[in-house]
Amino acid sequence: MENSDRTSRPGAKPGSAGGKPAQGLESVENALSLLLLLRTQGRVRLSEAADELGVARSTAHRLLSTLRGRGFAVQGADKVYRPGPTLYRLGMSQRSEYDLVETARPHLLWLNGQLGETVHLAVRAGAEARILHSIEGTHALRVGSRTGVSLPAHLSAGGKALLADLGVSELADIYGTRRTAQADTDPETLHRTLETVRRRGYAVNIGGTERGISAVGAAVREPGGRAVAAMIVSAPSLRFTRARLGDAAAVLGEAVRRMEAAL
Repeated sequence: MENSDRTSRPGAKPGSAGGKPAQGLESVENALSLLLLLRTQGRVRLSEAADELGVARSTAHRLLSTLRGRGFAVQGADKVYRPGPTLYRLGMSQRSEYDLVETARPHLLWLNGQLGETVHLAVRAGAEARILHSIEGTHALRVGSRTGVSLPAHLSAGGKALLADLGVSELADIYGTRRTAQADTDPETLHRTLETVRRRGYAVNIGGTERGISAVGAAVREPGGRAVAAMIVSAPSLRFTRARLGDAAAVLGEAVRRMEAAL
């Protein structure tokens, strides 16, 4: 029959011959595959990208360079590609809690060794700050592990460090409007209160969540600038005076920078 020669083969895609995508469409599919790889794995080497796509390294390099130029990927000194700011702004990349803990662990150990105090990694879950991982201090009198514990975000050091990144409307989404929120979580008032955190770069909690315990916390940001976790140092208030909190904040800042460089 005359039309039989025009019948596509089973499995053929539109705009393709014999089921093989046209060159332009194939490039788009490969770019999308790389975006998914960056999103799920969080880091991709050139050789891994080429193997995943089944293309030459030069082709994978060209695709990754295009994504990097558009802000979808960044490349560190180790030559590894990671999700870029555009992916984060679009909400297309999110690190798992396991990845955060694994990335943070060596830097928490360093922080713990520098100060001898208990350190934590926390994330915000709505109005709460949840501790993902703790490493206890070396002093006889110390704060114990808080792994798995959730604390009010507006009172805890880590929670305040994460809330400080939010605007009034975002705080209202969490705590309600001025008419419905509690006095200490009124969005506008809370946003003004957190100005000190934004100015200093760290938050302080002196007995706010547990009597006799003080803490300092700072947000950890991904390459796109989004705060994804907080590192915290906590100790008995008898030893963690206001002056010592300031000293600890300086060391904490270095630990945060080290972790951010590894993201």
